[in-house]
Amino acid sequence: MKPPATLSYKVLKKASIYIGTSGWHYNDWIGTFYPKEIRGYDELTYHSAHFNTVENNSSFYRISSEKTYKMWLRKTPPKYKFSIKLNHLITHIHRLELNAETQEKIDYILTSTQALGDRMGAIVIQLPPSFRYDIEHLRKFLVYFKAEIKVKKYKFDVAIEFRNKYWFTKEVFNLLKKHNVALVSGQSSRYPLSREITSKVAYIRMHGPQKLFASLYSKEELQEWADHIRSILPKVNKVYVYFNNDFYGYAIQNAKELMNMLDVELK
Repeated sequence: MKPPATLSYKVLKKASIYIGTSGWHYNDWIGTFYPKEIRGYDELTYHSAHFNTVENNSSFYRISSEKTYKMWLRKTPPKYKFSIKLNHLITHIHRLELNAETQEKIDYILTSTQALGDRMGAIVIQLPPSFRYDIEHLRKFLVYFKAEIKVKKYKFDVAIEFRNKYWFTKEVFNLLKKHNVALVSGQSSRYPLSREITSKVAYIRMHGPQKLFASLYSKEELQEWADHIRSILPKVNKVYVYFNNDFYGYAIQNAKELMNMLDVELK
């Protein structure tokens, strides 16, 4: 039975709910969200005063250094979490092949992000729609990837986003459960959606209900997601939600609305 929509998640379970945006630097947020005079990493500081997490999209295109991660820490409060997209060279160019180049990149990413310590949220493995179903290929990658994480001092969550409907099978769900990898629930007008829970973590990406990246969620749509999040709290210990509808500052508005619906407070 679904809990009443007005019931606070704190009554159900003291799960950690992190709500933020996919990225923090967008030019059209200057003057609408950020003060016009804001510069550089001060945007990140400002963002962290309104949300308790951010998903770093730039890591998909370029890999940051340990020095950059240490700067992030200095600019944000102690409870603020960072999630990071795995670099496209691994996911889109080499398509999870474990060759010398991808193994080198994985080692660099997992080593440098140790600078974030327990402020690291999740690494997101986003696969392109053209990534065809091959469960043995995925199994091989996950075995290697999780083994590399295991030897690090600071552990973090792992999530995977499929954009091809043929990956949503019981066999794949069981594989993700075995390796404690969260299946991303990616809501959009273009890509398939599954809300299957495959980990002690839930990971939700909100790309825009009609126009990809450029449409606003209604209060009714957000309330339905708030109810869903409440319903899964007994199954998970963390929920990450990132709004990727960045055009016109929609992500900012929707993230704040969902935080209010779920009584998420900054600490």
